[in-house]
Amino acid sequence: MNANFVIPSWSYWTEPTRAQPLTQMYLATILEDEGHNVTFTDMRDGPKKLPKADAHLYTVATPDFDEVKQIVKSNKGVHIAGGPHINLFPKDSLAVFDSIVVGKGEESLKQMANDVGEYKLKNFYKSDIKDNYPFPRRDFFSKDKIVTSLFKTQDIPSTTVQFSYGCPFECSFCANYNRGPITERTHKEISDEIDYLKDEYDIKGLSLQDEICIPQRKPAALEWLALMESKDVLWRGQIRAIDDEDIVRGAKKSGCIELSFGLESVDKDVLNLTGKRMSIEKVSKTIDLCKKYDIKTRIYLINGLPGEKEDIVDKTKDFIKEYSPDIVLLSSLQPYPGSPIAENPEKYGIEWINTDYAKYNHLKNRFDTDDNLDSVVPFKYEDGKGLSRKQIYNNLNELQEFLRGRGANK
Repeated sequence: MNANFVIPSWSYWTEPTRAQPLTQMYLATILEDEGHNVTFTDMRDGPKKLPKADAHLYTVATPDFDEVKQIVKSNKGVHIAGGPHINLFPKDSLAVFDSIVVGKGEESLKQMANDVGEYKLKNFYKSDIKDNYPFPRRDFFSKDKIVTSLFKTQDIPSTTVQFSYGCPFECSFCANYNRGPITERTHKEISDEIDYLKDEYDIKGLSLQDEICIPQRKPAALEWLALMESKDVLWRGQIRAIDDEDIVRGAKKSGCIELSFGLESVDKDVLNLTGKRMSIEKVSKTIDLCKKYDIKTRIYLINGLPGEKEDIVDKTKDFIKEYSPDIVLLSSLQPYPGSPIAENPEKYGIEWINTDYAKYNHLKNRFDTDDNLDSVVPFKYEDGKGLSRKQIYNNLNELQEFLRGRGANK
C-alpha cells in the first residue's frame, strides 16, 4: 500500500512545527516495517494538495476535526482516520471518512493496510491489542523539522520523545484520551531511541512528552534516572509533583534542566471540586527542591475552573510571588469532549457549552491576548454557581499581564 499521512495545520499552536507528530511517525514506522510505502503531507507550514496514494491517513484530535473534514472534501481518494476525536464520535466520523480506526490502532492499522491492498477495506476497525513496536523513526521529515532548540536556557540541538503513555488520574477538566495505567517503554527501547537520535541527528537535548515522565514508585524512578544519566543528554519533562529529595537530586544528576507539573489552581476547594488530587504544599516543596538543585520549574494553571471565587486572582498572584516558579503557563478552561466537565456539565454548575470546537483557543491565549470572548470562555456557569464569562475573561487577562511583567509566561 502507498500510505500518505496527513498532518493538519495545528494552528492552535504558536509554533506548530515545534510540536512534532510523534504518533504519526510511530504509525508510519510500523507500516514501513510491514513493507508499505509511506509519505507525509505536512500542512503545519502551509496548505498543500494531497498526492496520489492508496489511502490518506489522519490522527484526529477535536481541534483538528473541521480542518480535516475540509481537506477530505477537497481531495479525492480513500481517507482513513483514527485518534481521540474518532474514538469519541465514531458515527459522525463515518460520515466523513471512508474508514475509521478506534481503540488501540496498531494492529488495526496493519490489517487495514492489507485490506486496502486487496480492495477489501472495511469502514470500521477496532482493536484493544497493543503489541511491542519499535520507536518512531524520524526520517519521514527533513532534519529541520526534527531538530530544533526546545530549551529556553540552552541553545542545543534537541527534539521531542515519548517514553510512556497514559495517566492514572481523573481530573474533570482533562480530555486526555490516554487515561488509565501508565505503560512504560523498556529501558532498552528508551536507550535504543536515544542512541538513534544522537547518532542520526546529533541530539543533545530531549523534551519528553509523557504525561508523567518519572515513574511514580521511588525504586523505578531512581532506576529510570540512572538510565537517563548514562545517556548523557539534557532533558526536560512533566511530572506529578515530587517532594522526595533523592528523586530530585537524581533528576539533576541525570541531566534534567526543567520539570513541569500541573497545579491548575491555587485554591484547595477548586482542586477538590475538579478531582485534581494535588496538595498545594507538595507543589511548593517541589519548587523549593528544584531551586535547591538548580532545576527550572514550570507550572500549569487553568483559569475559569468550577469553584473559583472573586479572590482567585489575588490568591494566584500571592502564590506566584511567594514561590516564584520560573515559568507559569496559564490557560482558560476549554471543555473539550471527553472531559468529565463536558460530559456532565450540570454537575459543575455549567449551563451552556459552545460545541464549535474549532473556535476554541486552548493554547494561544497562554501567550497572546485574545479579544474573542467566545474563544477564550466557550461556556457559561449558571447564575450563582460560578463566575461570569466576562469575569473569567478579565481574570485571564489580568493574570497574563501579571505573568508577563514577571517574565514568567514564556
